[in-house]
Order: sequence, then C-alpha cells, then structure tokens
Amino acid sequence: SSGINAEWPLRPGFRLTVEIMNTSNSHPITGAYLVLVTNDTLYVLEKSYLSLPLLVPSLTYNVNTMIRCTSDQGITDTVSVFVYVKGKCSPVLTAVIDMPASESMIVG
Repeated sequence: SSGINAEWPLRPGFRLTVEIMNTSNSHPITGAYLVLVTNDTLYVLEKSYLSLPLLVPSLTYNVNTMIRCTSDQGITDTVSVFVYVKGKCSPVLTAVIDMPASESMIVG
C-alpha cells in the first residue's frame, strides 16, 4: 500500500512526498523504483525516476522530489505516479495527483 501527500508552499514550486509501505508479512522488496510523469510544458520535475531502498515489510519510506510550475496562465494538470519492481512489466502501484494552482497564479 502507499500514501501520497503533496505540500503546497508559497512559491510556484511544490514538494511532493510519496509514502511507500511494503504490506507483505515477510518478504522484503528489492529493485523497486518510482516514476513520475507530467505535462512537461507546465511542470519541471527535479527527479522523474527515483530508486527505492530495500522495502522491509511494515516500514514506511518517504520519497521526496520538487515540482516547479513553469506557466503563469493559471493552468493546472496532473502528475502520474508509477511504482515498478524489477522483473515486472506492469506497475505494482499507480496514482494520479491533481496539482493545484501555484500561489503566484492565485495572488498574481
């Protein structure tokens, strides 16, 4: 299972925190990685590919990256999150995050 939490700061950048938990009772997961996909005309990702550490059962891991909005037009979009495990063709987890308008768009 996982939780996704986004924090909305005062600048047109966002810190995205993804919480990952291995819900297996006894099997650690190795070779997992997180992929972020978004509209590159609206957002710049600090990292779009993040290797995950050994995922020990029942422990929560936080993965952080920054997302910067490049538009001042008040347009928002989504960020898709995919978690893959080495050796598997399909993601083991997918999520879509609706991005809010950055403060510069709201105040501007």
